[in-house]
Formats: sequence, structure tokens, C-alpha cells
Amino acid sequence: MASNDHISKAGRLARALELKTRGLTYAEISQRMAEEGYWHVSLRTINRLLNSLEAQTYVEELKRLQLRDITIAEIPLRLKYRDRLLDKMMPRKVEQKIEGQQTIVVKVWKPENADTGDGDKVFSS
Repeated sequence: MASNDHISKAGRLARALELKTRGLTYAEISQRMAEEGYWHVSLRTINRLLNSLEAQTYVEELKRLQLRDITIAEIPLRLKYRDRLLDKMMPRKVEQKIEGQQTIVVKVWKPENADTGDGDKVFSS
């Protein structure tokens, strides 16, 4: 296992974000980075890295670039990827039947100032 003590916090953050985009859990990210020789990669560290202001800024920039790419694409492709993005960003009402005919309903909170019209929606956080 090679020592990566020369890798900066930004390098650890970049690797953690890369692994997160591949769908790994925090525990899997911590384990993989430890195997790769990164120092200070406990679950707590991974959680702190991925919820840091730098990570949120990076994710917001990726969203902005994705929205830009969707906007400049051809119409059918634009609509396809816009719909996919909206599906991921807006959770749906979930119902689940449990043994004994009980039903669990999960309602998603909607901000009071949310646009309810038929026009284009702009999301920001």
C-alpha cells in the first residue's frame, strides 16, 4: 500500500466525490480509499468531506453544467434529459402495502413558494 500523505484535502475530496458518483456508500468509499492508501478516511471524514461547502459547490457547478448542456441540445434530446433530471429531483408519493392490509403513505414536503403553474420550473438550492 503506497503512502499518499502528500495528497491534499482537495485530492481526497475529488476521489471521494468520484467514488460517490459511482454509487458507493460512505462505508464503501472509506474502505476503498483506505485500500488505495489514503490517510484519514474514516466514515466521519468521508461524511464531512462529502457534506462540505467545497463538495456542495462542486455539485452545484456540475448541475449548472448539466442544465446548460440540456438547454443547448436538440429539442427531442433536451426534453428527454430534462424529464430524467426532473424525475430525479422531484420525489413522488410512495405507497406501500404491508401485510394485514395496512397502507403507508409518504408525502413529500413542498415549499410554500414553489411554482405550481405549467411553465418551466427553475430549481436552486
